[in-house]
Amino acid sequence: MVDPLILLATVLLFSLSNYALDFLGIPYDSSSGSIVTKIHPATYTFGLALVLAVLANRNPVGYAVSLLVRCAGSTGLLAACLLLWYFISRYKPDQSASFLIDALMVAAVITMLFCDSGEKLRLYAARCLHMLMVLNCLIAITEGLTSWRLFPFLIEDRVQTWDHRATALLGHPLGGALVTGVYAVILMTVKDVRGLSPRWRLPIILLCMATMPLLGARTSFAVVYGVAAVMGLIFILKLMRGGAISVRALLAILVLAPLGVVAVAAMYQFGYFDNFLARFTNDSGSAATRIQLFRLFDNFGLRELLIGFNQDELETSVRINGLSEGIENAWAGHLLRYGLVFSSVLWLGILSWFIEMLRVGGRGAILPLFFALLINSTSVGISAKTTMLTMPAVLILALVARTRAIPGRAVPGKV
Repeated sequence: MVDPLILLATVLLFSLSNYALDFLGIPYDSSSGSIVTKIHPATYTFGLALVLAVLANRNPVGYAVSLLVRCAGSTGLLAACLLLWYFISRYKPDQSASFLIDALMVAAVITMLFCDSGEKLRLYAARCLHMLMVLNCLIAITEGLTSWRLFPFLIEDRVQTWDHRATALLGHPLGGALVTGVYAVILMTVKDVRGLSPRWRLPIILLCMATMPLLGARTSFAVVYGVAAVMGLIFILKLMRGGAISVRALLAILVLAPLGVVAVAAMYQFGYFDNFLARFTNDSGSAATRIQLFRLFDNFGLRELLIGFNQDELETSVRINGLSEGIENAWAGHLLRYGLVFSSVLWLGILSWFIEMLRVGGRGAILPLFFALLINSTSVGISAKTTMLTMPAVLILALVARTRAIPGRAVPGKV
C-alpha cells in the first residue's frame, strides 16, 4: 500500500499545479477557502504514505527512530521548520507558517520515504516522471505557439492575459522552468538515468531545450543551455583525443547538426523566440526588483535583526520601494520576515537536508541541487508556498539516487 501511495503522490505533484487546483475548484492559492485546501493533495498523500510505512512495521517506534537517525538531514529540516512555525505562531500572529509544509517539510518527508524504497518503486516513479515531463513539454510548446492555456494563469486571483509564458502542468513559469531545467540537466550529466532508454535521451533533452524559451525564465534558460554547451564541448574534446564513436552516431551527428541549425533559424524567423527575447528588453521590472529589494534593509534595526519586520511594515516598505514583483530572493525574504536568529535556524535545517541529498544522490545530484539553490536565490521560492524544492528532490531521488542496502536497518512491512 505504501508504494502505490508514493507513486500516486508523485503523479499528483507533477500534474496538479496551483492553477490546476484552482481550476478544479480547490482554492489552493486563493484568498478564500478552508485551511485544509491550502495544502497540496500530494503533500497529504506523501504524509499518509510515511505514516503507513511506520505503522506497518513490526516495531513502529523503533523504525520511526531509525528513520529519523538515518535521515538526519531531513530530521534537521523538519526540526528547523517546527521551531520557525512555533516562532511565527507565537510572535508573528499576522503571518502564516503554513507555507513551510509544501515548501520545505514535505521535501524532508519525501527523502525519508525514498530512504527505504526499493529499485522497483524508483523505476516505476522514474517512468511516470519521464512521461509527465515529456507531456508537460508538449503542452508548454502548444501553449506558447497557440496562446491556448491548459489552465488559466492566475496571480492573486487575477488572470494574467498579458503574460505569454507557458504554464502547462507544472504551474508558474519560474517553477516550471526550474523543474524542466533540472530534468534536462540530469539527462545531460548523469550517465545512468533510471527508467529511460539511451535512444530516448537526446530527443527528450532537445525537447526540454525547445521548451525553455517558451517558459520565459532567463536564469533557468542560461543554466540549461550553458550545461548543454559544456557537455557538447566535452564530447568534441573526447573525439579529438581519439574517443570511440559508432558509425551510426557519427552519421546521425553529420545529418542532424545542419538540420538543427536550419530548424533554429526557421523557428527564429517564424517568431518562436519573440516573447522570450522581449523579456530582455521589457521584463516588467523583474530584474530591477531583484536589485532594489536590498533597499528594504535600509530600516533594518536591532529589533528587525532579531525578529524581523511585522507583515504590515514589510508590505508597506515593499510598495514604497516599487517592488511590484515582491521579494524575489528567498533568503532575503526569510531574513526580512523572521530576523537573523530564526532565519539561521531554518537555513541550517535546509543545509543539513542539502548535505543528505548530496549523500544519497552522489555526484549526479550536485548540479541539480545547485540549480535549485540558484533559482531560489533569484525568486520568491521557498520563502512562500511553492514546490521549487520538492519537485527537484523527487527528480533526484527517483532518477539519480541509488538504492543502498544498509545492514541492520529496519525495513517497513507491507500493508
